[in-house]
Amino acid sequence: MREERDATRPATSGGETVAAFRPGTNVLVRGPSLAGKRTLALGLLAALAGDERPVVVSATADAASIRRQFGTAGGAEMSDDCYVVDAVRSQFSGRVIRTDGGDRRTWYASSPNDLTGLGISTTRALSAVHAEGGRPRVVVDSLSTLLQYNSLERVYRFLHVMNSRVRAVDGVTIQVIHADAHTEREVATLAHLFDSVVDVTVGPDEDAVDVRTSRTRRSFSLSEFLSSVAGGRPTV
Repeated sequence: MREERDATRPATSGGETVAAFRPGTNVLVRGPSLAGKRTLALGLLAALAGDERPVVVSATADAASIRRQFGTAGGAEMSDDCYVVDAVRSQFSGRVIRTDGGDRRTWYASSPNDLTGLGISTTRALSAVHAEGGRPRVVVDSLSTLLQYNSLERVYRFLHVMNSRVRAVDGVTIQVIHADAHTEREVATLAHLFDSVVDVTVGPDEDAVDVRTSRTRRSFSLSEFLSSVAGGRPTV
């Protein structure tokens, strides 16, 4: 049985809280490639409150891979609880799949270019979470992949609608972008859609994260931040 914990207000070992993950919040995880953003995002996904359910909208890995990665981040017993919207597998299979795949926790879009299908499948996943009486905590991996296949304007419209739907059910979105793969204008334009920004940086001594909201900014080491939101469990 999953341990209940208040993951909406993670705290450091010194008791300092980070009010960046309240219900109804959209969070952007931003930083250079290979900076550990996916590890951070899955760690945040695994740090669920008792009434939250994990959802991954993936344009970079198929559903089976996502569940393995989430199991590593949150424990094997949690991987089966993960809802996945897969925009990858149908590319490899050569056919478009828009069903739940038979396991009732996986939905598909034809490719990262299919934002309409991705939106439909994400809505179905959110509906399934709601039907089970939970609130969604959604990771989108990654906005950079969506931008490779779509214009900035299309991605902006897609995110505006999705973020609004998640906010309406008091969910949380955690979305990853590789800042060094895009222009400053592209990153800044999408950042306007988010309530909080987690900047992941790679320094000479250790990885670090800066958590910024409209009112506050706090800095942590990456390992400290992950440990705090994961309730003190070891992190990878």
